[in-house]
Amino acid sequence: MKKAKNVFSDNFRIETQTVFNENGNINIYPCHFEEKHFIVADGNQAKQKGRMVTEDDGTSLFRPYAVDSGSRYNTLFSTAHGTMKESKNDIIVQLRLPKRLGKAIMKSILYDEAGEMCNFIKTRRKKIFWAW
Repeated sequence: MKKAKNVFSDNFRIETQTVFNENGNINIYPCHFEEKHFIVADGNQAKQKGRMVTEDDGTSLFRPYAVDSGSRYNTLFSTAHGTMKESKNDIIVQLRLPKRLGKAIMKSILYDEAGEMCNFIKTRRKKIFWAW
């Protein structure tokens, strides 16, 4: 098992000013008397992906996503403009059609590539248990 890389140089408790914006942005600033802490392990900035849950009273909890844990989706089938992927519980069908193509071409591509995806589904076993 690969060891997770440390984001911060240690465990820290610092006083902050937090601004909760109506649009969902949350800005966290250390108080002026906390300015001498340097908490990021490598360099001067850390970028993290994760999930933040904020309670009604402002209590917030951030949990980073697992790093290098593999893809959440398994690609099953691809077309020129689309993909079919599976997750644990779902099949995800995605088509990306550039607007510059115009309505008629987009309609044609949609019809053709959706047909290709339907034909792929037909090739699967009668009882579809998508796990391989």
